[in-house]
Amino acid sequence: MASKKGMAIASLVLRLFTILFAAGCIVVLILDKAPNGGDSNVTFRDVIGYKYVFATAAVAAAYCLLLLPFTMYRACCTGKKLVRGPFLPALYFYGDKVVAFVLASGVGAGFLDTADLKVAYGDFFELFGEDFKDTPLEGFFNKGYVATALLAGAFLCMAILSQFSFPRRPPTDATNKGFFFR
Repeated sequence: MASKKGMAIASLVLRLFTILFAAGCIVVLILDKAPNGGDSNVTFRDVIGYKYVFATAAVAAAYCLLLLPFTMYRACCTGKKLVRGPFLPALYFYGDKVVAFVLASGVGAGFLDTADLKVAYGDFFELFGEDFKDTPLEGFFNKGYVATALLAGAFLCMAILSQFSFPRRPPTDATNKGFFFR
């Protein structure tokens, strides 16, 4: 059985990696542009699936940044909790699971939207006798794959982290109605 200090350090490392992967996803999406003819560019704002990937990465990064001070305190102070009571363990327990599922849906949306759009644009260019691989849109969608792969890394870290946040006993015990009601 792992020690409390080791589990706290592992939780801290996984939270930091989740933040880094989510921030990397956001940076790749913001920098991803392809010329659209004329003066305009295609960006992640033009693809609804990439907007969702961006939003899920932002939610995960914000959630992990919110809980980072509490995790750092627990890792540095030999497993002691900064906030006593059932609220913080319940937030870790339920929040980690919800954010992991949100990240999983973002990964699915990003990969499927990219694959569908590459096929659709490939068929469109084929109608005109062009090769889709010679266009800047191919690079745009490949960077979409990179951003989604970074989001998949954030999901993996959050999924492992959600297993660490599982309490030895449920967040509420049988003597009270729950952590919201006393």
